[in-house]
Amino acid sequence: PEATEAWLYMKEQGWNDYVCAGIMGNLMTETGGQTLNLNPKLYCQGYYGICQWNKNHKSTIWGKGLTKQLEYMNSNIKSEIDTYGYAYKKGFKFDTFLNLTDEKEAALAFAKSYERCASSSYEVRQKNATKAYDYFVK
Repeated sequence: PEATEAWLYMKEQGWNDYVCAGIMGNLMTETGGQTLNLNPKLYCQGYYGICQWNKNHKSTIWGKGLTKQLEYMNSNIKSEIDTYGYAYKKGFKFDTFLNLTDEKEAALAFAKSYERCASSSYEVRQKNATKAYDYFVK
């Protein structure tokens, strides 16, 4: 149910299926155990929620449910990708992200410019994005 709620929320923002699947692939890695069984209340080694936000976000996001976490992600995704998009590609911005047409590229772009996670998890995030795309779109 949480994955469906997250998918529908992202679609309501007007994001295409590839972008939604790319983000979902990351959420599956962060808190779904590589499945669509997301756990928005997951706390692990000083990180919390669907994006495993660190303690710098404690007063804003920790303890909040899925809807509030999605709203928070939506409130800062543009500024985060605009600021750190260079980690994916030179000149990469949120508007470019929204126009991606491959779920694996969207997963990699989100991983590098929003999650800013270890490169060792890129491949699994991309595989998860395809799982999400196949589940929600095909």
